[in-house]
Amino acid sequence: MAKYRIILASRAEQMLLRHTEFLSRVSIPAAKAFYREFEDILRQIRNNPYQFPLEEDLNLPKGQYHKALFARRYKALFLVEETTVYLDAVVDCRMDNQKGF
Repeated sequence: MAKYRIILASRAEQMLLRHTEFLSRVSIPAAKAFYREFEDILRQIRNNPYQFPLEEDLNLPKGQYHKALFARRYKALFLVEETTVYLDAVVDCRMDNQKGF
């Protein structure tokens, strides 16, 4: 049984959809692998979000966001409050994030 509840922000859902659509145009197997790895990260976060390191991005509040890396170049950014995890973004690490997520 999962210990934490995950709330996926609509912005994160849109990011996830954009990444999946992009990958599916390049390679269907790559898009499927990306989504499977994202599901695996969600399971890990549900069990223990604190196993993931804090994000050190200067554009984010210090010491609040955790990052979970997956599929070689993507990261999920999330906050933990009590038993709820707020997943706010799914970011392609190759992109310039100066504009924020």
